[in-house]
Amino acid sequence: MIRSRLTLPIALVLLLSGCLAGRMNSIMSSWQGHHYSELIMRWGPPQAVYDDGQGGRILVYTQVRQWTTPGQVTTTTTGTATIYDDMIWAQAQSFSQYTPPRTYGYTAWRMFSIDSHGMIYSWSWRGL
Repeated sequence: MIRSRLTLPIALVLLLSGCLAGRMNSIMSSWQGHHYSELIMRWGPPQAVYDDGQGGRILVYTQVRQWTTPGQVTTTTTGTATIYDDMIWAQAQSFSQYTPPRTYGYTAWRMFSIDSHGMIYSWSWRGL
């Protein structure tokens, strides 16, 4: 039973990530053969530029992606009650556990290789 409950979510994650990866490959490959000045006009200046050792350059674009999960409080209450004639004697106790918000993140990378004439001839990426 557990296996069948996990199969659908895992399949959906794989399908979605495959679609997003295909879209990113399409976006990145669309720049191949263009002059790097067109890329800079569209994306702005890169965060880093490196020499490739062959008269060209490597332009690196990075973006930090972050998200925060909300904090959560879980309260458990236990109690007892006793009825004696017309009176009720009761006692209750509550315990609360707080989980604070957490921030997660990663850096997405987009890299373009530029030849000595300023043309984009290769690209790579990491992180959607």
